[in-house]
Amino acid sequence: MDDGLVLNLADDDVPSSSKIKHSARGGRWTDRLKAKRVTKRKIRPSETESVPKASVDPRKSSEEHLPKRQRLDPSAVRDEERAQTQSRPQTQIISSLFSHNPLVDLPENAPSRGPSAPSNAPLTDASDFSALGLNPLLSAHLSKKMDISKPTAVQRAALPTMLSTDPEVMERDIFIQSQTGSGKTLSFLLPIIQDLLPLSSLSYIDRSIGTLAIIIAPTRELAKQISDVLEGLLNLRLRAEAESADDANASRLTRWLVSGLLIGGATRTHEKARLRKGLPILVCTPGRLLDHLQNTASFNVAKCRWLVLDEADRLMELGFEESIKGILKGLEGHRRLALQALKEGIGKEVGGWDWDRRKRTILCSATIREDVQKLAGATLIHPIMIKATKADLPSQTDSVAKIPTDSASSGEIFTPPSQLAQKYIVTPLKLRLVVLIALLRNTISQGRNHPGSKTIVFLSCTDAVDFLWTMLAGSSMGGDEAAESDEGSSDEESDKKTSSIGPIAAKSPLLPDTSIFRLHGSLTTSTRLETLRGFAGKTKQTSPFSVLLCTSVASRGLDLPLVRAVIQYDLPTEGGATEYVHRVGRTARAGSGGEAWSIVAPSEVEWVKWVEGKMNGQDSGNSNISLAGISTESILKLGFGGSGHEYEERATQVQLSFERWVLRRKENAELARKGFLSHMRAYATHPSDEKHIFHIRHLHIGHLAKSFALREAPKAVTTKSQGKTKTKTDASNKSKKWEESQGEAGKRMQEIVRSQGRQLKKKGVMGSTDTSEFQIAGGYDLEKLVSKV
Repeated sequence: MDDGLVLNLADDDVPSSSKIKHSARGGRWTDRLKAKRVTKRKIRPSETESVPKASVDPRKSSEEHLPKRQRLDPSAVRDEERAQTQSRPQTQIISSLFSHNPLVDLPENAPSRGPSAPSNAPLTDASDFSALGLNPLLSAHLSKKMDISKPTAVQRAALPTMLSTDPEVMERDIFIQSQTGSGKTLSFLLPIIQDLLPLSSLSYIDRSIGTLAIIIAPTRELAKQISDVLEGLLNLRLRAEAESADDANASRLTRWLVSGLLIGGATRTHEKARLRKGLPILVCTPGRLLDHLQNTASFNVAKCRWLVLDEADRLMELGFEESIKGILKGLEGHRRLALQALKEGIGKEVGGWDWDRRKRTILCSATIREDVQKLAGATLIHPIMIKATKADLPSQTDSVAKIPTDSASSGEIFTPPSQLAQKYIVTPLKLRLVVLIALLRNTISQGRNHPGSKTIVFLSCTDAVDFLWTMLAGSSMGGDEAAESDEGSSDEESDKKTSSIGPIAAKSPLLPDTSIFRLHGSLTTSTRLETLRGFAGKTKQTSPFSVLLCTSVASRGLDLPLVRAVIQYDLPTEGGATEYVHRVGRTARAGSGGEAWSIVAPSEVEWVKWVEGKMNGQDSGNSNISLAGISTESILKLGFGGSGHEYEERATQVQLSFERWVLRRKENAELARKGFLSHMRAYATHPSDEKHIFHIRHLHIGHLAKSFALREAPKAVTTKSQGKTKTKTDASNKSKKWEESQGEAGKRMQEIVRSQGRQLKKKGVMGSTDTSEFQIAGGYDLEKLVSKV
């Protein structure tokens, strides 16, 4: 009896389990269950059972048999918790990069075959350009000034046909299909220049003749590249080296051949001024060309003799079909108006012009898909198809064929250069970021003996490009003390460092002697063009090595020198195997070597066999093309070095430096969140026939967030759903406010009316429209509802 009395008196001091249970009564059963679990965690069995109940004297202090933590006063407990939190290592609150990763089994690779002969290199056993019918002036300029002495397979196949003077051949349009990096640009530029050179002998020909050749490219970067090559061809500086007066005279008379560039984002006023003076050869993008055709009165295209549609498959992918139709109608309209004016005697022409010669159209495409066939049918008249994909092309007559008109061509094999080394890395999601850094470091170290080497990294969206570029520029490899020091000074130093980088190139301590560039469609035109100049090494500030972070805007047609490797950080979301081949085709061009790396998630391993089947031809049984699997551990060891598992610690430090950068400022965290969410949206755009490989449900969202230096995945809602959620939230808040203002009587009245309304609706008295009329700002108009009932 005394014991029980003493225990009851001590009940206020001892937090017994019975008292906690009583305090948890009431409420939802889930809350009571949570409280019970919390109680079990607070009272540890090992601590309470260590002291036998019989040995505890209830008359002694009630704190003697309690754990040390419970005997301390509240302030001491708080001090102890704070000390434990500060001394707790950081690895306890940050998940390790090398734990809880799925086991990866690399697929069996085909046996290595050794280096293959380049499939897009100039033909060593072929004659020079003069033997193909090219003007000696152009042939000498190619060999002496541009260091091009031998044609490639597609050039050997295309030039004799396009340079032919046979009237029947000249009346036919041309379709060129060839492997990426095989020299298609020279295949149509050389015939155009050779066709216009004889006009130099006519004294009445000058820039005022208007535009005679138009070349359309899908992107601004590709248009600028074609324009640069064209300017190099038109710069026929052979006066000092001329062997005869005729050569010097021809060089002097080619001054009227001026090229121009029309691309979106440029100043229209300057373009109109140049068009007014005359641009005989024009390189442009479809939208800007159509704009000038419709709105620039001084744009003279009535005598246009050549129209080239480069990268036709990309033009169709970007939705330029209607623009191209408008361009064709505009060109024909200008020609009809000029002929009508001559017949009516409005204006007189000095000299003569061969108006009977029709415009010749050249269409270039790497693939012959259904949409490309549709474009060819709308633009080409009695076309000749020129196809050359092998170095041992038999003869020119065998390379000319008809364009296939059935859908079977959609499954046509499109392969990368044979000398390209293709590799892939099956990487857990949370290791993607450090694996990319290790791979870049390894590529840079291998290129020490080749200064000027370049690497291209493809990502899925512009936000991911901006995030990675900004993070590499702003993050540092300082220790925790430097990172966790005074936030104000840290942010100030970071701002100074970022501002000194400039808008074009960035530097990172993780990638020494390397300039980092970015390229995507959201940048201004001047920034995009300056980026290409810097990455190509045409500026003095360029470092010995360069890395370009870009989207698929750089996957077509760009011929960037000394590209050693292409890394696909994100696999293509559109275009499938065709887009993959275009991306990796930025390296191993014109017979040079190169490497193509693909970072594959564990849930995407099936993609390797899938893309190999697409490139080899699933029905042909051919297996010449294969991707070699490289383990993640070997890449990390090569990139971070160290003995044993030391690379894991170094990779973790790199990851922590990125995470500290994200936490340093709100702008950094916002960049990371935007990159993560944009990546998720891009991942969801994979076509239906690839959903068995690429599906968001297969991804570990928390691990994927680590690849954006986030310690947890952000919670995001789309704009549309945000509006709906906001509306529902506002309605519920208004309803609660109305209920509070009405009091208990109003609540009871509301319940009665709701029950009556449900019953009437079941009987069919009220429809859905009637019930919707009763809702007013989230509440109910009781008077109107009662009157209806």
